[in-house]
Amino acid sequence: MDRFVNPPIERHEALAPFSRDHYNGLVHARRLIKSASGDRVLRHKALAGFLDAWEREIAPHFRDEERLLIEQMGELVPEPERRRLLEEHREIEADAARARELRREVDPAPRELREIGERLERHIRWEERSLFELIQRRASEESLKNLGRETAAIEASRPRNACRTPPQG
Repeated sequence: MDRFVNPPIERHEALAPFSRDHYNGLVHARRLIKSASGDRVLRHKALAGFLDAWEREIAPHFRDEERLLIEQMGELVPEPERRRLLEEHREIEADAARARELRREVDPAPRELREIGERLERHIRWEERSLFELIQRRASEESLKNLGRETAAIEASRPRNACRTPPQG
């Protein structure tokens, strides 16, 4: 059984819905990585799960982060971090497009699934450990309260069932 080795990070409630989304993203990232050492059936299942999560959760999450963390709280996020967030989102969007192509292959390349999973995992870890920490330190309580109203509405609309599927393999 895979275990997450780092203890949970204390997250302000305004950012907690994004962190809950991240947990689901990490589950799919780990499945992609793990599937690279499995058979083609396992790789197809990991791709299908990732693409379903992409459409239902990850792509909307990216749009919400960009709208709220870049547009609304942009003054708190230095330019290099804003640029990194957007660049990594575009890279992962390209990964989702590549995953659609891989899904049509009889035997998807293990290396590509591993790379997609690792890129998604690195991005999520960076957001959690660096970007969100920076926002929490810099934001006023009023800014976090405003953000919290927005993220509460997002939380109410998010499907939280992506991890109901039993782990593959």
